[in-house]
Amino acid sequence: MKKPKKITPKVIWNEYLKGEDYHQQIRLHEIVKKNEKFYEGEQWEGVNAPDLEKPVINIFKRAVTYLGSQVISSDVGINLEPFGKSEEKTEICDILNREIARAVEITKAKSKNMDVIKDAAITGDGVLYAWFDPEKGKNGEIELENIDNEKVIFRNPFEHDVQKQRSVIIVKRMMLDDAKDLARENGLSEEEIESIRPDNRADYSGERSDYGRSLTTVLLRFWKEDGVVWFSESTNDVFIRKPVKTKAKLYHIAWMPWEKRRDSYHGAAVMTPYIQNQIYVNKMWALAMVYSSKMAWPQRFYDATKIRGNLTNKVGQAIGVAGDPKSAIYFDSPAGNMSAQVLELVDRTIRYTRESLGVNEAALGDVKPENTSAIIAAAEQTAAPLIFQKLANHQLWEDLVHIFIDIIREMYGLREISREVELPDGSKEKYVMDFDFSKIDYDSFDIKVNIGTASYWSQLMQVQTLDAFFQNGIIDDALIYLEHIPEGCVAEKDEIMEELRRKREREAPLSTGQPGMSTKPEGGAQL
Repeated sequence: MKKPKKITPKVIWNEYLKGEDYHQQIRLHEIVKKNEKFYEGEQWEGVNAPDLEKPVINIFKRAVTYLGSQVISSDVGINLEPFGKSEEKTEICDILNREIARAVEITKAKSKNMDVIKDAAITGDGVLYAWFDPEKGKNGEIELENIDNEKVIFRNPFEHDVQKQRSVIIVKRMMLDDAKDLARENGLSEEEIESIRPDNRADYSGERSDYGRSLTTVLLRFWKEDGVVWFSESTNDVFIRKPVKTKAKLYHIAWMPWEKRRDSYHGAAVMTPYIQNQIYVNKMWALAMVYSSKMAWPQRFYDATKIRGNLTNKVGQAIGVAGDPKSAIYFDSPAGNMSAQVLELVDRTIRYTRESLGVNEAALGDVKPENTSAIIAAAEQTAAPLIFQKLANHQLWEDLVHIFIDIIREMYGLREISREVELPDGSKEKYVMDFDFSKIDYDSFDIKVNIGTASYWSQLMQVQTLDAFFQNGIIDDALIYLEHIPEGCVAEKDEIMEELRRKREREAPLSTGQPGMSTKPEGGAQL
């Protein structure tokens, strides 16, 4: 096996510069800056035209918002199940299902996913980075962060799969004092700390060159050796955190391109091809405004041999003339009308651009609801091409679930978890047990991650079906009915079920004993 190259800050920095060179070749920084500004409506920056009105008819804002809402129109449902059916594996999957749901809630992963989709549409890629924060909560918790796509560098820019990379770098732009404090916390000498200096790399979309003088670039690099992940943090010539070996099997980065490009890990943004259309619309509208402001009133022509001084339109002002004031001394010439083709072409450009983006008037609600069926059909046809983006988002969620499992297995250790046990009468009771998450064998334990929609409408359909079963006597037990009601549809569902169980026990004949009165397990059970 080839011996890994010795990792030094200079080696990492050169790898970073090589990745930045690739970004420059594909004009990534330029595209990201321009797309973000056009999305926000800053569409006249850099134009030197002080006498020109600068109107903005933002085509992209509503279009991108609509496209993003269609990709995330349904909630995401996550379910783990083992490939090989066994009681032990099924129980572990049940435990992991609860922990994944908890991690999704704590990290606010669903709201961060909205930013991922928006970033992907505007810049080409949406990125999530997960890590474990030992200071959060009682025993430490998973953290999740949105990362700008221009601040992630793959070792091989032609490979889409992040887990197949030999190394991945996350670029952090830190205040100089913060970088020095981090180095001091990690035990660097004062001489090494003083070697950390600011740099002038203001290529990133949110930075300005003057502010960049107080920032320094810190490179968080991940790589794999012998099947496990290592990481380090460094500047151009000093380690802020020396290489650390982890137990992780995966890079904790989930990646979603809006549209894959051949031989590039960066995706194509939906806005980029239509920037010139937006510029044209703004220019033509500005020129139309100039024409209307200058030509809205008739032009006045007067006989300069008869008017003493300049003719004004001040009310009540006396004007001296030479000769008979009753003779014609001026006349008004009506302004010519602007060609209707100008505004028609602007309107067509806006409409065709939206349609090219995949957004029609029915989707945006800009048509009269004269034919409801036709409007619904048009909106559904508009959303249909987004199936690739929906699948890409589902893949991001699947990758994120595997990353959460990797962090849980690596960092959770022995923890108390809540479990349910089925009692002899068929009821269920909750108890607490200890579970050692480090005992999960990631290599031999094959898990199937099911990602799908869990929308309000699918829950409503389930409730309606259960109602029909209950009314028709197919289900005649209120407890069974409530057990199958989706979570969140009935307030205080557990309390109602517990009260029904107690009522059943009170009404049960004495000859049958007292079902459901088993004792709660004492102490913790070790699995």
